[in-house]
Amino acid sequence: MLKMTYNQILEYFENNQQNRLKEKINLLHSADSAQIINELPSEYQFTAFSLLNDENASDVLPDLYDELREDILEKMQQNRLVKIIDEMETDEAADIIGELEDDVSKELLEKIDKEDSEDIKQLLKYDEESAGGLMQTEIIAANQEMKRDEIIEYIRENYEEVENIHYIFVVDNDNKLIGLLEVTHLLLAKPQRKAKDIMDKNVISAQVDLDQEQVAHIFRKYDIYILPVVDKEHHLLGRITVDDIIDVIDEEASEDVYKMVGLESEDRVFTSPLSSVKKRLPWLTLNLFTALLVSSVVGIFEQTIARLSFLAVLMPIVAGLGGNSGTQTLTVITRGIALGELTIHNTFRAIIKEITVGIVNGILIGSAAVLIAYLLKGNIMLGVVLGTAMICNMFIAGLVGSLIPIIMKSLKIDPALASSVIITMLTDIGGFASFLGLATILL
Repeated sequence: MLKMTYNQILEYFENNQQNRLKEKINLLHSADSAQIINELPSEYQFTAFSLLNDENASDVLPDLYDELREDILEKMQQNRLVKIIDEMETDEAADIIGELEDDVSKELLEKIDKEDSEDIKQLLKYDEESAGGLMQTEIIAANQEMKRDEIIEYIRENYEEVENIHYIFVVDNDNKLIGLLEVTHLLLAKPQRKAKDIMDKNVISAQVDLDQEQVAHIFRKYDIYILPVVDKEHHLLGRITVDDIIDVIDEEASEDVYKMVGLESEDRVFTSPLSSVKKRLPWLTLNLFTALLVSSVVGIFEQTIARLSFLAVLMPIVAGLGGNSGTQTLTVITRGIALGELTIHNTFRAIIKEITVGIVNGILIGSAAVLIAYLLKGNIMLGVVLGTAMICNMFIAGLVGSLIPIIMKSLKIDPALASSVIITMLTDIGGFASFLGLATILL
């Protein structure tokens, strides 16, 4: 397969050799084309995409960055978009059409293939983050009474419409899913054997309204490549393939990372400055108020700090280590929730474990802090205050870092929203209050 670098493509543009580039770029793998177009200077991106033929464009468009894809969809002529969508599988076509304005999407649905249009309309009714929103309707489904040779002939007639045929779904006369037939077993079966005699009856499936994160968990748990999607009556509706789930896992992981730092939506390296400001400002504003709350706690001990000014030098140590410890706990617990490791039966044990880790770390680090404070200031009581405050704040970090995401999960709020900002606020308050409080009493 042809390989081209970013610099080579840029050189074609700079030398005004678009015709030559058109020939080359259509020989690239779609993933390579998407990556290069994503990285090109903005003035070349739409032109580069326009050079792709309809088939390649249908593979590249879903892999472009969200803002770039929106820009390209806005600039593209409708007739061109119709041709591209006709080349797409129904799940990807539904995603693209779902991004368009209602009047534009309605016009497109009237112009594309009628059968595809009906399938896409049905997919658009489902939540985009559900099994129904992920599934594609192109499937190979055989009736239970069909014989081996009949199924093989059926596959020959439809293989161009369905990619990656590893399994054939077996349905009854009411289109209810009753089994799964691996292609290898089909080929090895005797010609007259029926689907119901050679199928695997132990079928794992997903309800159409199941959340995409739970769908990903099914793929991970059972180590499968394809998952049939059914309705409440177990009628077969479509399938989800592992390549879609890889995207979901990546999306969910990115979403959690963004939420933990207060970003509700994706903010990329080259997102426009104005857009980045809009995404970051709300959480930074909240951070301002949490910082004011923390500073008010420090203000309570203003006289102590004025009398013992060297405390101001040591305060950030207690707060900083507590914040880091709390963020570590938050990450472990949030990840445990996402992977399904935490259940109603073991949550308490997980909380106790994290508190224990916090206390042990506090004792070890606090002991080192006692020695450091004594060496720096020659005051053993100052070391005791610093070490004890460290233990207290590490305990607080373990407690709040584990409790907050669990409580949010029970309230059906995304645990990732228990961000480092909130944890840092609580550990800062706990660290300053314990350190300055002990200093007030003992020093």
